[in-house]
Amino acid sequence: MPAPVATATPDVNAEPVEVSRPAITATAATSAVPSSIPTVKCARDETFPSPWKVPEASAAAEVELRPGVREILVIGDSGRKGAAMAWSRASGTRALVLPLDDKASDDLEGMAWQKDTAGARLDTLTSSGAVRTFVPDGKGGLRADGETYRLGAPPISCADLHGINCGKNWEGLCLRSPTAHARCAGYAASKTETALYCVLRDDMGHLSVDPLRLPMVLKLDRLTNREGVLSDCAFGAPGGPAEDLLLVTTNVFGGSQTYLVDEATGRASSLDVQATLSNEAIAVDHDGVLYAFLDDNGEVSSATRFVCEGWGR
Repeated sequence: MPAPVATATPDVNAEPVEVSRPAITATAATSAVPSSIPTVKCARDETFPSPWKVPEASAAAEVELRPGVREILVIGDSGRKGAAMAWSRASGTRALVLPLDDKASDDLEGMAWQKDTAGARLDTLTSSGAVRTFVPDGKGGLRADGETYRLGAPPISCADLHGINCGKNWEGLCLRSPTAHARCAGYAASKTETALYCVLRDDMGHLSVDPLRLPMVLKLDRLTNREGVLSDCAFGAPGGPAEDLLLVTTNVFGGSQTYLVDEATGRASSLDVQATLSNEAIAVDHDGVLYAFLDDNGEVSSATRFVCEGWGR
């Protein structure tokens, strides 16, 4: 029998619902439930440069910081003060720095790029639950846009936003195409709970955890209820063959495995790709190419690129 899926019915007169209770359990063993997950085949690109000269790669996304130029952007981890690097096939790699304020730690664990009629933005998330937003500066880099704010009141965020690996220990942020019709703008990935929390975007552009939707707690096929393994999540880039597909990845303790997740049922299916020793960041670009990066606490980061087919259902 498939694991039951709990739902929350909004009550406009009710107090906000505590979102720390699991609602959806994802398991690759529930074969009785039909899956909409496609069969994807990926081949490693041996010409992709590795390692990258960016320390402790922790978050990745495809961005367009210069008009018409798509790049894969990777950001370093705590203590790196916003160090980042961008890559495109045409121009190779280039270093840049995100201007960070002192309102929260520089422990940037998740990021997601969105572009719509109002413009483009890069949202980042610290492990403590602090959100910073950046926009292109017109020079190929990024500038801060607005103040740092909380993804939600404690316990969604840590009491001290300068904390590292505290509370939910957020490890990933993934946002779907802004034109998609879905309740959740995307998800924030909790390492502590191996769970995805539904994220909303309000009229001011701020992100927050949906107070009426319970988290999707993942049980992945190579794990046995092990905590502390979830390291990132991603949607495919808008306009690409994987734009409506949700992926998650795990660190070395979870087998450094990448999965496709069916949002309707919570089922997860592993991709047949062996990326890095300990996956820390993943991204899928507009061509359906999968990227994965390693954080081993070093000054450089191993990088992998896989050309994939079969994203379409």
